[in-house]
Amino acid sequence: MDAWTEEFRADIVKRLQERGVNRPCGRCGSEKFTLVDGYAVFGLVLQLESEHVERLLPSACIACSRCGHVTFHTLAPLGLLPENQPLPPGNNPPA
Repeated sequence: MDAWTEEFRADIVKRLQERGVNRPCGRCGSEKFTLVDGYAVFGLVLQLESEHVERLLPSACIACSRCGHVTFHTLAPLGLLPENQPLPPGNNPPA
């Protein structure tokens, strides 16, 4: 996987800072974080019993530099992706 460009990384950080994402780590109190290259993508279902993903939730992964605690920030509210993501290939709900 290619690493994210510095420009894209800086844009994510800027958008998080504009929204007040500036508190220390919730686990250890450290104020140093790392933006992890690559998307964390969560599949959303409407019911736990469902076998079909209804929506994807692409997210940026932020890791505490001291303890490794990870938080996720979805990219659509940051204005970096469209609100409605397509279904994964081959995962169309039954008709």
